[in-house]
Amino acid sequence: MKNLVALTHPKDIHSHVHGLWRCEPIRNSHANRGFIHDIVEQFASLPRLFCDTTNDRLERAHFCSWWGVTMNRTYDNPAIEDLYRLHEMFHSAFMPYFPGIGFDAFHRKMEDNELKASVCSEIRVYFELPHLRDLAFEHPIYADRFLSDAAMQTLWQKNKPVAIETLQEARRDVMFSKPEHEMDLAERWIRRFALQNRQWSTCWYDRYLEIEQHMYDFQIRALQGDRSGAIAEHLSWIETQAGQDADDHIPYRQEAALFANIYWSNRRRYEAQVPAVAKSG
Repeated sequence: MKNLVALTHPKDIHSHVHGLWRCEPIRNSHANRGFIHDIVEQFASLPRLFCDTTNDRLERAHFCSWWGVTMNRTYDNPAIEDLYRLHEMFHSAFMPYFPGIGFDAFHRKMEDNELKASVCSEIRVYFELPHLRDLAFEHPIYADRFLSDAAMQTLWQKNKPVAIETLQEARRDVMFSKPEHEMDLAERWIRRFALQNRQWSTCWYDRYLEIEQHMYDFQIRALQGDRSGAIAEHLSWIETQAGQDADDHIPYRQEAALFANIYWSNRRRYEAQVPAVAKSG
């Protein structure tokens, strides 16, 4: 972790994020107070930190969005880079914190957050911004089955809240319930990534409670009006954790290393089975 940028006030967060967008549909939606603006507005309800990686292999899947840091990442395709940022900001924007939460409930909380972030950045965004689909991926994606479904389009146009819930339940079914022999390749990988999420949670079994407590305290302090004090204390906490890693300045390096092998092993298999993904990323 390096090049930390701390942003205290909502207007500064909006300005910084707007400057990061690289594709026109997303940038315009933010500027014109559309769908993207609403996500960023929720994201800006708390002070935020942005940073670059020092060890991409360890940090790419470290999920620092959980603990209030958005990791910069670059892609050749501007739309894909923006979708990555949207996904991570959604994680942070809608992440609940619960001191003392039991491990199984913690894992369910994180699964739900991942489900909603994925539906937002992998399906809903194309309903909200139809021109984005052609800019993002040349190969077929999971969202296409819903975008080409006349009934889903009707539901989206006539009852958007229920449409969003329907998309979430469709993806939840794939994650946990749909018989695997009925799945196509995209669905099988959604299931495998859901299993990977359980492995991620297990990597944090001994330390997740300290993150939950710290982030809850940070959140309440900021919402009570002391945004400057909250971000200063939060930054100090992050730096203290990172300072324990003399090699790469990675907060919670042990947890990062535990999960990195799982993440990259799955990533290699995924790209071997879906070669178009490797080309786009």
